[in-house]
Amino acid sequence: MKKLVAVFLAFLLFSTLLMSCAVSENGNGDDTGGNNIGTSATDNEQPLVDSNGYLLDSVPNDLNFGTTISILYWSDVEQPEFQVDEITGDIVKDAIYGRNLQTETRLGITLNWVGTLGNYDNQKNFVSTAFNSISSGGDYDIFAGYSMTGATLAVNGYVLDLKSLDYLDFEKPWWPDSLIGQATIGDKLYFASGDISTNMLHMMYAVFFNKRMITDFDLESPYDLVNSGAWTYTKMFEMATGIYSDLNANNTRDMNDRYGFATASIHYDAFFTGAGLNTVEKGENDWLIMSPTFNSEKTLTLLNDINSFMWNGNDGYHGSTGAIFALDNTIFTLDRSYMALLRKDEISFDYGIVPVPKFDEAQEKYYTCLGFPYTMYTISMATKQPEAAAATLEVLCSEAYRQTTPMLFETTMKYKYTSDDESVRMYDIIRESVSIDIGRIFTTELNNYSYSLFRNAVVNNTAGSWASTFKGSSKIFEKCLQAINDSLAELSAKQ
Repeated sequence: MKKLVAVFLAFLLFSTLLMSCAVSENGNGDDTGGNNIGTSATDNEQPLVDSNGYLLDSVPNDLNFGTTISILYWSDVEQPEFQVDEITGDIVKDAIYGRNLQTETRLGITLNWVGTLGNYDNQKNFVSTAFNSISSGGDYDIFAGYSMTGATLAVNGYVLDLKSLDYLDFEKPWWPDSLIGQATIGDKLYFASGDISTNMLHMMYAVFFNKRMITDFDLESPYDLVNSGAWTYTKMFEMATGIYSDLNANNTRDMNDRYGFATASIHYDAFFTGAGLNTVEKGENDWLIMSPTFNSEKTLTLLNDINSFMWNGNDGYHGSTGAIFALDNTIFTLDRSYMALLRKDEISFDYGIVPVPKFDEAQEKYYTCLGFPYTMYTISMATKQPEAAAATLEVLCSEAYRQTTPMLFETTMKYKYTSDDESVRMYDIIRESVSIDIGRIFTTELNNYSYSLFRNAVVNNTAGSWASTFKGSSKIFEKCLQAINDSLAELSAKQ
């Protein structure tokens, strides 16, 4: 068995090396999770990087906890990221298997993965399962839940401050600054994510475009627009105007017709984030306050422009984005990068991918919104082995950085589901531009207002009543924010 394990790990390292070489040849190696940010140390020091140039963690090599770490995870996850029982031949699943195996071997632990329903519709089930485990003496050491769930567990006082524990190093690249910075409240951090959640990469929003239709309609290259900083939502809508055609001649707008742009209700959030807007930000002493951008002129302008395009003409389609894009009759589609995987067997034409467009050319950078179905990790307040749990999280995440992320992002997403080098580079821009709105993480505690107000105003075409809608909701929103701050302050005082 030991020989088989050794062979498998060697295979993983060799595969990663091959991928790294391919990336280097395309000039993209410096921008990936495997940055060559250090060199090997002397023989008397712990190496800074592995043989492929991937940064190593600082967890001691001589740890041997000799225990079982039990992890409660949401079993209705979009794509596998937790337990993989055997080598399957799928490079991502095999990398997850290798990540888990390395973690067990390095720390002298056994990972006990226990699944329960916990997606958006089943959040209450996950939280109640966590609570019951705490009440019964602590069945689980780690909770790995749907993105909103980590905040709910924190507000209810069910988890530990991660910054108070040894072994976790949030300065390392496998813990993204965009999340850790936002999630640290009152110098406490109760939930975190990063490379440890493969679904985080799947949930990055982007715009897919049909290359043939760009050529047929003699439109500007979206790649060139991104590179010049001119890729804005108004430019995209301009390019998508005048495209509609009733292809099936049934005098009804349906998915068999030709459109300039398509998306679905859950994806309008990406426009809001892409414009550099937020629902919540941190004020004095890092406590949460409503962002002044939430109800700004910029928000209203964006809302009016989206509604005008989507509802006052025929060029915008609202519905099943992946399905209609696969029919080869839509120029632009706004969706999560996950769509490329979901529709890989249906899309038979060349397409490109670019970031979510900016608000205007004056905006300095692109901002990438994350869809909700990724995993937030917490450590149970009832764990009897917090340090072992913390070491487990650190090693799982660092091994994911070196094993799963290269296989998923570099090999699969960037090369398997793209057709040109420009899209490969766009993926790097998209990933580097991920922006976290802390209000989205606390969505459940904010009565869903942090995403529903803007989204519903688009879906229901009610931009004209935005001011009154926001005024009617803002008092509840502020009360919810105060309740969150009070709960976290109480939890902080106890720990």
